[in-house]
Amino acid sequence: MDNNPNLVNNPQTQGLSFISLGGIGSVTRNMYLYIVDNEILIVDCGIGFPDESVVTGVDFLIPDITYLKKLIDEGKKIVGMVLSHGHEDHIGAVPFLLDQLPSFPIYASRFTALLTNEKMRDFGLNKRIEDLAFNKEISLGKFFTFRLIHVTHSVPDTAHIFIKTPKGNFYHGSDFKFDLSPFDGYPSDLQAIVAAGNENVTALFSDCLGSERTGHSESERVIGKNLDDEFRRATGKIFITTYSSNVSRMNQAIETAIKFNRKICFLGRSFLKVRDIGRKANYLRLPEKWEVKPENISSMNPTQVLVLLPGSQGQEESALVRVASESNRHGIVIDKKDTVIFSADPIPGNEISIYSLIDAIAKKGARVVYSEISDEFHVSGHGSQNDLKLLISLLKPKFVSPISGNFRHMNAYKEIAKELLYDERNIILLESGQEVSFTNNSYRVGKKQNLQTVYLDEFTGEEMEHFVLRDRQKISKEGVMIILAEVDANTGKFVTPPDIIARGFLYPGKEEFTKKLIRESEKLLSDKKGKAVNLGYYRKVILRIAERLLMRERREPMVIPIIVEV
Repeated sequence: MDNNPNLVNNPQTQGLSFISLGGIGSVTRNMYLYIVDNEILIVDCGIGFPDESVVTGVDFLIPDITYLKKLIDEGKKIVGMVLSHGHEDHIGAVPFLLDQLPSFPIYASRFTALLTNEKMRDFGLNKRIEDLAFNKEISLGKFFTFRLIHVTHSVPDTAHIFIKTPKGNFYHGSDFKFDLSPFDGYPSDLQAIVAAGNENVTALFSDCLGSERTGHSESERVIGKNLDDEFRRATGKIFITTYSSNVSRMNQAIETAIKFNRKICFLGRSFLKVRDIGRKANYLRLPEKWEVKPENISSMNPTQVLVLLPGSQGQEESALVRVASESNRHGIVIDKKDTVIFSADPIPGNEISIYSLIDAIAKKGARVVYSEISDEFHVSGHGSQNDLKLLISLLKPKFVSPISGNFRHMNAYKEIAKELLYDERNIILLESGQEVSFTNNSYRVGKKQNLQTVYLDEFTGEEMEHFVLRDRQKISKEGVMIILAEVDANTGKFVTPPDIIARGFLYPGKEEFTKKLIRESEKLLSDKKGKAVNLGYYRKVILRIAERLLMRERREPMVIPIIVEV
C-alpha cells in the first residue's frame, strides 16, 4: 500500500520518461532522470576519468546537464536526487553541478551520505545529503515515492532504489553483486527485493558490467586466505593499494595485519578521510593501539609494518606514486625486501600509468603483486551472469534495460534476459541521452539528446572550454613556439632580432627561421611606418608569417607572438 496520499493516477500525466545523462554505453558519469509530468527525480551524479587519449590537463569528465536545464526552463521541477552508493562515478559530480541547479533534497544511505557530505565540505558547500535508512519510504512531489534496498558491492551501504509512480513502479539496480557471505556481514536484502517484485515492477534498469562472466561473482572473503599467504611470505614492509572507498578490503588487510603482528599505517589524503569516516560510523575495525603514524615508519622493524595507501590506478599525485619516487614527506621508501599488493583491477584506460608505476616499483627489487600475475587479491563488485539472472527472477519486471556498462556488456545482458525467456521486444537497449517513455505497460523509445563531453579541471573546478582543449592538444602533439620581439613603431622594423623559444620539439633550424621571419615581417610592417597601427596588427602579421614558414617545414606548433612597441 502506498504511503504517499498524492500518489494518484493523475490523468494529466502522459507517462514516465527515463533518460540517462551518462552511464549507458560507458561505465562512468552515471546520472539518470525519471520524469513524470512536471516533476524530475535524479538518480546518481558521477564523474568519469580521462584515459590516455584525452588531452593533457583534463582531470575529470562530468555529465552534460544542458538537457536538464532545458527541462527546468520549460517549467519542470527537480523534486529530489537519490545516490545509490559512494563510488566517484556515482557521486563525484555532485559538488560540481549543484550550483548550476535549483535547490532540492538529496538522499543516500549512511556511508554514501557521509562520503558525499565530506566532499561537499571540501568544496565549501553547505548543502547536506540526508542519511536515509534502508526500506524507509520517502515521498517526493506529487508523483514519486522511493525506498533504498541494501545490496552488496565493493563499498559499504550500497543501495538499489525502488521507485513508485502513478505510471508504474521502477527498480533502479545500479552496481551490485549477490555476496552471500560478505566480509562486513551484511548480505543483500533478498527479502526486500522480492517484496519490490511483488509490487509489479514495470521496468528494471540493471547494472550489466559483469554480464560477460559466467556463474556468480566471488565473495570478498576469498581474499582473506590469499592475504594470509602473502603476509606469511613477506620479509619486509607490506604496502596494499586499493580504491579508497573499499572499506571491506581495508578491514581484511587490518585483520590480517593484526594476526601477523604488524602495525597499520594509513597514507594519502583519500585514505585518511575514509579512515576517519569509517571510524566515526563504525565501518572500519581499526583498534587505535594498532595504528602507527607515517613519520614513525622509517624507524620501525619493516616486518612489523603494513601501509594502506591510494594509487592502485597509477594516479600521478597518489601516495603510492610519491613513495615509489621517494618524494613523500615522511621519508617512506620501498626496499627490495618489501611487498606491494595492487588489490584492484585496472580501470580501462589507466593501464599505461599503472604499469609504469609497477615498473618503477619492480626496478627497486620489491615483490609486486598485480592483476596480470595474480587474480587472488581482487574480486569484482559487479554481478556475473547468475547474479544478474537472479535479480531479474526475483523482481519479475515486464521490461529490462541494462545500464552502467559498455555496449558489449549491454548485448551480453540482452542474451541473459533472452535465456530467461524475455521477448526481445521487452529488452530495451538505450544510449545515453536517449529517452524512453512508459505508458499503460508499453514503452516508446524517443529521440536522442546530443550530449557533449564536459571536461573539468580539478584544481579550479571549472569546465574547460573547447578552445582550451584544442590549444592543449596542439601543444601536446606539436609543441609551442614563443616569439618575443620589440618593433619600432616608426619604421616597422625589429629593434633587435626576436627571441625564439621552442618547447616540446627540437628545432635546430631556429637561426635560419629567425632571419626569414625578420625579412618577411619587415616587408609588411615597413608599409605601415608613420601610421597608427596597434600591437594587435603587429602580432597578427608576425603570427601569420611564422605559421607559414613553419608549415613549409611541415611543423605545426602553437605560435605565441609577444610584441612590444617602442
